[in-house]
Amino acid sequence: MGDRLGEQRQTSADGKVHGGPTRPRRARRWALLVVVLSVAVLAWSCAFHGGVTRRPVSFLTTSDAVIALRIGRGWTTVAQDEPYYDGWIVLLDAQGRGQVASVDEVVDGDVLWSDRGVFFGSSSHDYVTTESGTQQVARRYVRDEDVQRYELSGGTLAVVKEEGAGYRVDSVRSDGSTSSVDNAGVRGDVGQCGSRILAITDTVRSESIRSAAFEAYAAQSGGSVPEALMVVVQLTDHDGDTPPVLAVAPMIDGLSSRQRMFDCEGDVITMPSVREDEDDASPSGVESEWRGMVLQRWDLSAGQRTIVPVVDEAGNPIDLDEGQGVSDYEAIRVGNEYRFVSWGGDAFAVDPASGQGRYLFSLDAPTYGPDGYLATFQVSESGVYALKDRRADRVVTLSYRPWEGGQWRDIFTTRDLAGYLREGVVTGALDIQSFALRPGWDGGAQ
Repeated sequence: MGDRLGEQRQTSADGKVHGGPTRPRRARRWALLVVVLSVAVLAWSCAFHGGVTRRPVSFLTTSDAVIALRIGRGWTTVAQDEPYYDGWIVLLDAQGRGQVASVDEVVDGDVLWSDRGVFFGSSSHDYVTTESGTQQVARRYVRDEDVQRYELSGGTLAVVKEEGAGYRVDSVRSDGSTSSVDNAGVRGDVGQCGSRILAITDTVRSESIRSAAFEAYAAQSGGSVPEALMVVVQLTDHDGDTPPVLAVAPMIDGLSSRQRMFDCEGDVITMPSVREDEDDASPSGVESEWRGMVLQRWDLSAGQRTIVPVVDEAGNPIDLDEGQGVSDYEAIRVGNEYRFVSWGGDAFAVDPASGQGRYLFSLDAPTYGPDGYLATFQVSESGVYALKDRRADRVVTLSYRPWEGGQWRDIFTTRDLAGYLREGVVTGALDIQSFALRPGWDGGAQ
């Protein structure tokens, strides 16, 4: 553009030197070029689908968007040694209109919309999109799989990535500088507490911390040591490959969870989990299995864990049927309650201190058949947002339901993403993997 302006200035100067206007032929050429470029820009800006404008990722801006979503599917192998990926990042306004950009090799990890901007990644770059454009940060290693993204103090954005048999945390600071912390041989549930990113793991999955975990437990208990331990480790702000051990407790059979966030209050983290116990055989000889919700409550200052059964107002345990779960939840603190919705659409509210809880509602949607759809979730203080992708025709709907009372209602419905959801070059049809809301926007409650 600078060269073109310079040439225009030079052309004007030439006309003045020769005492007359520039040559008509050159003016006609410039006019024709402007028309051609205008048509090309218009065609490019309208591709592919009416209400959604496709742009290069570097031109993406948050503009008036209120929701950011990621479309992808992971990988499939065409050649034996070469995985391929497909993916898109989409920014939509409250009417379902907006922008879409190809980021190709999208690999797990939710989209994060912080005060700094929209934070997402591909296998080769991490991206931060703001009102003014998109910052691209090259990854240290290509094709690492993302686990989750977090906003730390001072505007630092961090992403936990799987590296070999362990986790690595990459941080992007507000000044554009980056840093990495390796955690060799550590896998487990991850979450944030203040400025720290933590993992709850065990000595079976994470052998690299076995020695430190058993040493900490022996010093704490002063007695016999169990065969396996559950452990809280810190994934950030440490030197060396092995993360520091913050808390230890005996491993419990039948206790399971799969989360990427914790409730955090001071030095106490709380994680809803499921505990399964096999009951004795009934008189008919049939064994039954009990599934109840419990809280893993870790006091990091004391280095100890408490298991708190979740009970209703009458003191009865909150049992979970086969269709209910708490895994991969999205959660938020509302007063004294930790409110969350699981990946399957089951919503609960729990007081972390007392363990008193409530089952609120479920999405109650068909996942199979012509009317079935896939759904992903986000939460606000007022309620739950569900982004639903109807399988039959890939129509996408953003719906909202308040935590207390009310029913699901639609905010917008769009057909403009159908082409992108069907456009996996190698992997076939793609899905909406995650979405995030603009901080402070709670359009469903209005």
